[in-house]
Amino acid sequence: WLAQAVALVGLAAAVAWGLLRTRRTRSSLARLVVELGEPAQAGGLRDALARALADPGLEIAYPVGEGRYADARGRTVDVARVEDQAATPLLRDGRPVAILVHRAGLLDNPELVQEVASAGRLALDNERLQAEARAQLEDLRSSRVRIIEAGDAERRLLERNLHDGAQQRLVGLSLALRLLRSQVGGD
Repeated sequence: WLAQAVALVGLAAAVAWGLLRTRRTRSSLARLVVELGEPAQAGGLRDALARALADPGLEIAYPVGEGRYADARGRTVDVARVEDQAATPLLRDGRPVAILVHRAGLLDNPELVQEVASAGRLALDNERLQAEARAQLEDLRSSRVRIIEAGDAERRLLERNLHDGAQQRLVGLSLALRLLRSQVGGD
């Protein structure tokens, strides 16, 4: 009888824990919806999701090019380097809108992933577009630096060629004048 009572109490505690955990997750998603309704700076969605899912190491990577991902600030994120973390794609119409990099086991429930994606859909789209713009801006800045460096190198080459060419002509004229002097004589 005592073993049955202990098993029954354990089963009741497990059911209560599951219900409590589900309720806590639902309330954190509700807070997430309220938070996302307010305008936020770059990375605000990541911070809100990290608080709602209780994972401070959570990252959001947005597709910004062919196989390339960037965070909300436009910095490149390597989603293949996840060691003790998991990567969960957030899909819309079968294509990834973002990838959540989080601790393993956090989003094993596909319904929770769908609820997170639904809660943050507008904020996710907004931040994804901002991430794409920032990544393009970073690409533009690095391209501008490469163009300026190439232009400077070409300018230095032209300056050197002009200087060396003029110097060779002056040396040639100097030799020609000496030759003429020697032919004309001492006069």
